Amino acid sequence: MPARWRLFSLLLIAVTSQLVFAQTPHVVASLPSDSLELATGSTMLLNTPENRTTVLGLLERARQSVSELYAQGGPAFSLKVSFTAGGQSSYTGAGQMEEIRYNRELWRWSARLGDYSQLRIFQNGIAYDEKTPGPIPLRIQMVRGTVIWPMFRVRPGAAMRMAAGKWNGMDLMCALLSADERPSLSPGRRWQEEEYCVDTKAGLLRIYSEAPGIYVTYDYDDALQFHGRVVARNITVNEDGSPVLQIHVDSLQDPGRPDPNLFTPTKEMLSHGPGIVLRPPVRFTDIAPPVPGYAGTVLPVIIHAAIDRDGKVVEAESLQNSDPTLSNAALTVVKRATYAPQQEGYVPLQREAFIEVAFGAVQ
Repeated sequence: MPARWRLFSLLLIAVTSQLVFAQTPHVVASLPSDSLELATGSTMLLNTPENRTTVLGLLERARQSVSELYAQGGPAFSLKVSFTAGGQSSYTGAGQMEEIRYNRELWRWSARLGDYSQLRIFQNGIAYDEKTPGPIPLRIQMVRGTVIWPMFRVRPGAAMRMAAGKWNGMDLMCALLSADERPSLSPGRRWQEEEYCVDTKAGLLRIYSEAPGIYVTYDYDDALQFHGRVVARNITVNEDGSPVLQIHVDSLQDPGRPDPNLFTPTKEMLSHGPGIVLRPPVRFTDIAPPVPGYAGTVLPVIIHAAIDRDGKVVEAESLQNSDPTLSNAALTVVKRATYAPQQEGYVPLQREAFIEVAFGAVQ
């Protein structure tokens, strides 16, 4: 067994044996119960070069194996995806997405969901749309994120803890990442932590959770093999305990020689100007005043939203709905807010955001 895997086995044993370091207790609001939340017990702080390198190595192996379709120097691909969308989104029902990408200069994708459809062609790295540019449905943005860049936010400098988990009979390592300058050793995941649970034997991403209340599961039965990558055939996104996206990767293959006609925007597309560019998820906190007359235990609520170029919220949904009063109050706060406008030069951006609404104080 390679030395790094021996070390990783020891780390797992330490966690499962609850060998955590003593600390002063810190009271925080507990997370809502969810069967897909695996980091509920003991955790280990990864604060030495050796144990951080071991866990980051496993995360990087998973990232290179299952995602990074946009990696520099990566292979050209033709991708076809079908999906069913539900939940609180403005757009639901059956959808499809197709993408052909050689590089930033030869790239196009199309998507349909409900009464929304769009064809996008990139020229000189700029997106041009068949229809007048406008907000892209949140569910389509989620499909792209979960299929193409699910581990985009894994970063070496993050505060990192580790928990052991078991799911569908598999032993998983769950890495908890955050920007916390003083990460806690308290049991279980905290509100501000992202979670990546990796199969320790196969080195594959099994569960990804950007925030408590949303969980993406990857099913590798009948997985697609593509230039050393292992691509899950079926992907499910659960919010508040229920599926809101069921994604099927229909095909992923070499696209053959490019047809220049497919990658040339029409005059009408050029006349619309640059289309809105989708950005991977961001997380931040919005401090809200106490809910008038509320007598229950005040917990934070995380709102999942799409934010347009002007900082306006175009879609929003609550990830915690066990307390409708708090959830509705948090949704109202976010929908009425205007956040910092975002664009790169003259290119507008649409952000997927996870906004923790803390009533009265940061949790």
